[in-house]
Amino acid sequence: MANKADKKDKDRLISLATASELYGFNQAYLATLARKGRLKAIKPGNEWLTTPADVEDFISSRKRRGVYRDDIQVGD
Repeated sequence: MANKADKKDKDRLISLATASELYGFNQAYLATLARKGRLKAIKPGNEWLTTPADVEDFISSRKRRGVYRDDIQVGD
């Protein structure tokens, strides 16, 4: 059942600060993407929250468009 645990881990809410550390993006860039609706995120108070799955979806969408960073790897 490791796959189920992996799925749950990818769906946990994380701050954009955490996402920036995990994926190598600048936190302000992620916030801009969230405000523009290009990164799925919520802002329940003063802080944006997203999930690892949503960040990886954004990265994958950039790869499909041909605009991406080679140094960022998305786990399978």
